[in-house]
Parts: sequence; C-alpha cells; structure tokens
Amino acid sequence: MSDPDLTHPLAGIQPPFADLLGLRILQARPDRVEGEMRATPNLLNRNGKLHGGAVMGMADHLGGVGAFLNIGPTESTATVESKTNFFRAIPAGDMVTAVSILLHGGQQTMVWQTTLTRADGKMAAMVTQTQIVLRDPKF
Repeated sequence: MSDPDLTHPLAGIQPPFADLLGLRILQARPDRVEGEMRATPNLLNRNGKLHGGAVMGMADHLGGVGAFLNIGPTESTATVESKTNFFRAIPAGDMVTAVSILLHGGQQTMVWQTTLTRADGKMAAMVTQTQIVLRDPKF
C-alpha cells in the first residue's frame, strides 16, 4: 500500500457509511483506488470473522470512488451490479487492505475489480462491480 495522498480532493471526505466501516482511502486515482479497514468487533459475523457485507461494502465504496473520479461535475454514479468471490475468512483485528482497479471505462458504464487482502498477505476476496454513469442532474 502507498502512503496516504493527503493532497487528493477526496482526502478526509467520505460518506458516513465508509466512516462507519472505519475505511480509509490511501490513494485515489482515476484508474486505481487503495484503501484499508480494520476488522473491528462491530464488523464481525457470528463466527468472529469479518462479515461478508463489510467486505462487499469496502469494495463497493472503493469502486465507487474510482468511478466518481472519472465523471464530470454534473454527473453521478451508482452500482448496478456486483459479484463477490470469498476465498478466505478475515480474522478479528486484521487490517484489510484493498486495491480497486478500472477494468473498463466506457461512456455509460465502468467496471472495477477490487482485491481484498488479509494482514498475512493472502487474498481474502475479489469483487467485480459495474458502475453506471448518471447524467440526469436530479441524481
């Protein structure tokens, strides 16, 4: 992971959901977004591992940030499809790191793939999501 880019316009600005997850953006570029999140007690499932919804929420947020960096000032974006593969559980207390990369940047849609890695360096999950570009100002 890279050092945080505190000069980026998104530095320190996140929606409440990302703050609730404890998600921190480390780097955000139009083709790559990096972040980290700790598997805190409030984010665990009944088995004491990071909840799958927290994994998906982290990936969705990073892909959404990336999509946001590729749209105009009067446009918005939303997730229209997301697929998650879980490979390994993430233990309580682990610092999860994630890298979201742009696979496709079209006029109407973007596809982002996010790889989440456990503290031991092993891949825990991979999420692929499609973001739509919303051009109607009411969005």
